This record gives sequence, structure tokens and C-alpha cells, in this order.
Amino acid sequence: MLVIFRWIRNQAYPLLYILLLLSAVTQIFRYHFYQHSIYFGHALGVHRNIDKWRTGITSYFKLRTTNEQLVRENGLLRNQLNWNLTSNSPNGALSYKDTFTKTLIKYKYIPARVIRNSVNEQNNFIVLDRGYKDGIKKHMSVICPMGIVGVVVESAAHYSLVMSVLNSKFEITPYFYNLKISQGVISWNGEDPNYLDLEEVNRFVKLKNGMKLYTSNYSLLFPAGIPIGTIEKSESNLKSNFYSIKVKLATDFSQLDVVTVVKNIHQNELDVLNKFIPSEEGGAHD
Repeated sequence: MLVIFRWIRNQAYPLLYILLLLSAVTQIFRYHFYQHSIYFGHALGVHRNIDKWRTGITSYFKLRTTNEQLVRENGLLRNQLNWNLTSNSPNGALSYKDTFTKTLIKYKYIPARVIRNSVNEQNNFIVLDRGYKDGIKKHMSVICPMGIVGVVVESAAHYSLVMSVLNSKFEITPYFYNLKISQGVISWNGEDPNYLDLEEVNRFVKLKNGMKLYTSNYSLLFPAGIPIGTIEKSESNLKSNFYSIKVKLATDFSQLDVVTVVKNIHQNELDVLNKFIPSEEGGAHD
């Protein structure tokens, strides 16, 4: 300890100089707009590079898991193709045809990688390494091999911000494949990132634990047939006309890496119509 004190005493002037220099530089960047903007721009660039390096290292050790997810996604897309083009779709194949041209509604799929993701906040967001220069715009849905992920809310040139399913403002109406109906509203209560709440389902609907929930053909954002989750627990109360349902989320957000941004080629038309649908400010509604 005496050695340390002796060293500090001997180096007092250089240490004082360094402290004063750091203080002066901090004051300049803090109170001068031009220097502050330069510092902020460079710091943001460094931060993004660190995110990319961290994501690259993490992705390397997750290659096996990623490959397994891609295999599952291939199976999901094959099933979805059958879902959309055959009578197995919620309302039949005609529900996927334009009324006038009789052509099938098609989607464009844009691959992206997650560079930032949160699961512990009340309102979680995801940052992707693709932006409007890659064709990504607001209101595009985001999926992964496991299921739904969220909706794009902002896009820069090379990055996009996605409202996660784990966000209190995100809502979606599920399709009950076993019952052939779309009903209720799914949302996240901000607690466990593995579970969602399903409300407004009539208690006279014959539910069973283990039923699979998917996106429906009524969605303005998601293609039909994307997994949402599985009913794990349902309760009914004679004082209420609705179930209280707990849904196990299909997507494991702690393992999120490779995602797909879905572009509806008729999205501009849907956006025009969607302006006439009342919704809460700032929310993402299905």
C-alpha cells in the first residue's frame, strides 16, 4: 500500500494533467454543438461496429442451432404454401386472390440478421442489419424459423427498427387451426418473455390445451399460417363470457438470430385502406 501511495505522489503532476485534460475535453464535447455532433456520430458508428462484431462471434457459436432453425423454416414454408394454395387455408384459396385479376397475393422475403434485441423491458425492440436500401419499409412483418417476431416501425438506409411481439403495444388476432376460426386478441403483459395472453375468446368455444395458434388470412401485416404459439392453460369463469388463456410463444427470443422481413407486394394499397381503420396511437395492430 505504501508503494502505491509513493507512486501516486511521484506521479502527481502527470496524473493531474491527465485529469484536467479529460475534464476540458468532456466540457468541450458536452457544451459545444459541433464537437458534440461529431463525437456522437463517431461514437454511434463505433457502437454499431461493436454490435456487429459481437453478433458475428455469437452467430459463429450458434451455427448448429441456426441450421436447425432453417431446416424447420423450410418445412414451415412448404406447409404454408400448401395452406395458401389449397382448400386447407382458413377461407379457401380464393381468399388469397385479387377480386379482379384473380392472381394470388404474393410476398417477397428479405433475409436479415438481428444485431440488437431486448426481452426484459415493457416495450422491447429489435434492430436489424437491413434498411430501406434493401427494400425494408414500415409496416412490414418480421418472422423467423420458429414463428412471428414483430413489425417494422422505422427503417434507415442500412438498419431497421422492429417492434417485438414482446411489446405492450403489439396485438394480433390468432387463427385456431383445429377449430377453423379466428378470434380473440393476443398481447404481452410485460412479464415472462416465453408467454403471451389471449383474451376476448368466447367461453363457449371448445378449447383444449395444446392447440396451435397461427396468423390468419385476415391479417393486414402477416402472411397466414405463421406459428404464434400453443395454448398451455385456459380458464373460464361463469361471471365472464370470455376465457383467460395463457399461450406459450413459438419464438424463443433469447435465441433470435436470422429473421425474414416479409413484403406484401400490395402493401401500398393496404396502407391506404388501413388509414380508415381506427387504432390506438403508436400501436401495432393485426
